[in-house]
Amino acid sequence: MKRIYLLLAACSIMNAARPQALPDIVKGNQNYKQGQLDAAEFYYRRSLEAEPNNITVKYNLACVLHKKGKNPSETAALLKQVYESAKDPALKAKAYYNEGVSNSKYKNLPASIESYKHALRIDPNDKQARENLQKALLELKKQQQKTSPKKSDPKMSQKEAEQKLRQLQQREKELQKRMQGRNNQGTGQAQDW
Repeated sequence: MKRIYLLLAACSIMNAARPQALPDIVKGNQNYKQGQLDAAEFYYRRSLEAEPNNITVKYNLACVLHKKGKNPSETAALLKQVYESAKDPALKAKAYYNEGVSNSKYKNLPASIESYKHALRIDPNDKQARENLQKALLELKKQQQKTSPKKSDPKMSQKEAEQKLRQLQQREKELQKRMQGRNNQGTGQAQDW
């Protein structure tokens, strides 16, 4: 009988956090929809204090932080917690997608591409993830083309190579003649060292 009372007491303690967190989540959602991001962040953080393992609230907080453009590392950490812990495939796919968007925003295209691929593996019908993946791939390709060394003229033909060689030999002969002419214009007396 004592065990039943202890079990009921434990359940009531666990559920005590829920009623406190739920109104904060609702207020956070309302503020987010109204564009009041600071207030939404406040309520989501407060609800996480009551329910630290609430994956949905972590996702919502990550969305707020991303929209505010602050704390990219915290945003990434929250999204990682969501896709590693979420049991709902739709939420997992959204977290990967948002991670891709965040990485694109901060010009981390290889990571962005991987995030979009993960989102598409979970939800192959996600049109936005597919479009953003294509954009990220194109942008990465452009960046690689800008940084890769440009090729100079294609290989020269045998005839052009022989002609350039003759020109170099002619220049060398002229240079040797000039050098000999300068040496012969000396004083005419040999120096005794």
